[in-house]
Amino acid sequence: MKIILSSAAAALLCGLLLYAGTAAAYNVNDLNKLKETNACVSCNLTGAPLAGAVLSGADLTGSNLTTATLLNAKLDKAKLAGANLGGAQLNSADLKGADLTGANLTGANLSGATWIDGATCKPGSFGKCRK
Repeated sequence: MKIILSSAAAALLCGLLLYAGTAAAYNVNDLNKLKETNACVSCNLTGAPLAGAVLSGADLTGSNLTTATLLNAKLDKAKLAGANLGGAQLNSADLKGADLTGANLTGANLSGATWIDGATCKPGSFGKCRK
């Protein structure tokens, strides 16, 4: 009886892990749309690989960029109002002039990022820019 319960528990756990992995992934169509048009409003870009991306002036209003990799990305003048950037890697990203109104930056790594006012965020800037 223990083996059956253990197998059932293992099967349930595997199913939950597979579901969680799928739910946390970015939408490939949304990523392609962003690359083609420099805009993707209310898109799922969770964990998207965007290191070094040139997204100057991009419209990402209301998009989910949780845990996205945006190292050295050019996001100057980007529209990020209401975007979720929680846990995103924004190290050395250029956010100069970006609209971050209502954006969630909880846990985002902003170390070395060029902030919206042109200042550089100090090392250890997580969730907010320490100048």
